[in-house]
Amino acid sequence: MSTSYPEFKGKRILITGGTQGIGKAIAARLARQGATLYLNYARNDACAKETLDELISQGVPAELCKADLGQSGAIEAMLDYIHKSGPLDYLVCNAAYQVKNKGIFETDLELMHKTLDINVFGNFLLVQKVAREMVAHHRRGGIAIASSGHASLVFSGTLAYDVSKAALNHFMRAAALDLIAHGIRLNAVEIGWTHTPGERRWFSEEEQNKLSQIIPIGRSANADEIAAVFEFLLSEQASYVVGSLY
Repeated sequence: MSTSYPEFKGKRILITGGTQGIGKAIAARLARQGATLYLNYARNDACAKETLDELISQGVPAELCKADLGQSGAIEAMLDYIHKSGPLDYLVCNAAYQVKNKGIFETDLELMHKTLDINVFGNFLLVQKVAREMVAHHRRGGIAIASSGHASLVFSGTLAYDVSKAALNHFMRAAALDLIAHGIRLNAVEIGWTHTPGERRWFSEEEQNKLSQIIPIGRSANADEIAAVFEFLLSEQASYVVGSLY
């Protein structure tokens, strides 16, 4: 049974990467709480439309916001559009970019730039611009960032992604210190291996079974279990949680 968080009712929430996987699960949870949703995505129009149609059929006020988070102009245009009707109440930075099987010798400067542009600089701009609008309207808001176990542990073949998530964690802590002075709480979730279409793309069933054996609980997470953590961190029940990694 879902926990009731009445503070989300009627509130405006932007979720990046909000039409698939964990982002979609977060959207579903916040939709059940009565939030108004802005769902960012970059490429898959068919998947985005399917997610939007599902929400609209349930009476959820939702809108798609297509933007490549590796392009600062696209981020600014998206947020300018959303802010025309007022500041956001919450922001979930869920979207990320990753290429596997690229170690130190296979990773080139272009891959490093693209990974950092989306995972670090894109999130920096999102948080900065959304928070500025919250402050200008005296809005106490909440922001949650999707980080990864790759920020603390390193894995073979994911050098650029590992570096980007480590940088993202430190950015979160530094920004949280500034934002709490304005009543804006910023936290991050170090997501582990989660059973989503994106992850299934990378691993065979045999590889998934092997990975499950090294996880203490013996399985991967499902997207809704991760979404529940985001829901909690944004809620008033986490009112004392600031600059933390979950």
